[in-house]
Amino acid sequence: MKKRYSIVAIGLIIVIAVTYYLLPKNTDRTLVNGIENFEPISSDNKNYLLFYPADIRVSQENTIIKEVTVDGKIIREYEIEDKYFRRMNLHQKPNSMDKLYISLFGEATIDNYYYTYDIPTKQFNRVKVDYFDYEVGVDHIMHYGENVLFQTLVSHKTGEQNINSETNEFNVSISNFTSQKSFETEYGNPPKWTPLLEFNYKILYGTSGQYGDNDKYVNSGIGVIDLEDQSVEYMNNGENVDMYPLYATEEHAFILGEAGKVITYDKNFEFNIYEPFKGMSKEDIFFNDDSSQLLIDTKRALYNVYSQEKGSVIGLMTYEPELKFEPLNKDYLKQDSIYRFLYQDKENGEIYIVSSNEQEEKLLIIDNTSFDVKAGIPIEYSHLLDFVVKN
Repeated sequence: MKKRYSIVAIGLIIVIAVTYYLLPKNTDRTLVNGIENFEPISSDNKNYLLFYPADIRVSQENTIIKEVTVDGKIIREYEIEDKYFRRMNLHQKPNSMDKLYISLFGEATIDNYYYTYDIPTKQFNRVKVDYFDYEVGVDHIMHYGENVLFQTLVSHKTGEQNINSETNEFNVSISNFTSQKSFETEYGNPPKWTPLLEFNYKILYGTSGQYGDNDKYVNSGIGVIDLEDQSVEYMNNGENVDMYPLYATEEHAFILGEAGKVITYDKNFEFNIYEPFKGMSKEDIFFNDDSSQLLIDTKRALYNVYSQEKGSVIGLMTYEPELKFEPLNKDYLKQDSIYRFLYQDKENGEIYIVSSNEQEEKLLIIDNTSFDVKAGIPIEYSHLLDFVVKN
């Protein structure tokens, strides 16, 4: 067993070393101190800036930004020295399209801050989370609603995860940055890596199920938090199946259930069940992570489903007035490719999607009205590319 782990460790070291030496080195980069001070030379919207944030796992200490043409030719490069900034997760809300919410990953650190990016002014801003008694860390800031919601790495009450050594259960917190009120999740009901929904003056989050006595799956479903009285209720519609919060409007909350079923709750938390993914198999992957959908307005989203038979299927999910999913029949979408949504730039009418397969890696520039492809920019190291800006 130890020998096998040693071989795996050696293999990992080799992969990291090879990746590092393959990354192109450029001594002519423009050096910038701090991501908030980054002001690129404008190309009058002809070129694009590709952001490869700092990642010590591939021995990249600073953030590298490449300016490229639509043909993929590198025009210039920037290097950002910033001890706070690294690999980034983007989130965009349809009621705040000009602002991106950014949480960080890639290092085992506790960071009491998140970033925002203002699309019109092309400015990053580090937002400090300073209303806690402890360093709690921002786990992610995926959320929908008027307020700013985020999930922490530890409990806001103790600054620890308070792990129960017998059950391995632990606590973290869910916080409303706008109201500066927080809730410590209960033992056995930790949150999933899914969006937080602000709905009917409450916060909805997905709870991670686990196997209990007799290998019975328990505690899966949705947690409904009331920050005012510090209470929580759990809903699973009588079944212990994984449930994923998708989106919420003023009238409905949308939750993905088993085998592609979508549960819609009204303000009284009465529900209906719909099957928008008709024609797909129960074994298909309907939700993977935060990049599985991108809200393009208050009613619709681009949605990515993975089918073992059909491969990647990108379609338009309409939430209201009628819940439905319609695959996009576009020639540029390949079933053997993996897609990752970045965000929508409404000012330039573009949506940015990272596409990769065994043959090529591309940044797809998509028209946000017709969903036709405007450009497919050849890129390298797509798994390290977190952000793009039209310059």
